[in-house]
Amino acid sequence: MLDEGRYFVWFNTPLGQGAGEVQFLPDGSLIGGDTNFAYSGCWRRIGPRFKAEFCAQRIAPGPPGVFGLDKADVVVSGIATGDPTISGTGFAKQAPGLQLNFMLNRMDER
Repeated sequence: MLDEGRYFVWFNTPLGQGAGEVQFLPDGSLIGGDTNFAYSGCWRRIGPRFKAEFCAQRIAPGPPGVFGLDKADVVVSGIATGDPTISGTGFAKQAPGLQLNFMLNRMDER
């Protein structure tokens, strides 16, 4: 199950790949980012599944993002299988045909 806390995230699309950090807060919000993008949005748990919607916005010059955009409204969902790694898929509302794959690994102690 996805719990509140800090996670390392790896993600890719056919256009590229990246990694960053995301924090799932108890109030249902999420924040995070990487060297070029900041993430903010909300998340919810539905049994072993979860869904999140967030905005990824460029905050520094750098290579193209994984959607080829400087700002993307992203929707993701996944399932926790009991492994330390949680994986799932998603898309940007601005590029719905471009699938995002991701993996989350918890960073902090429970």
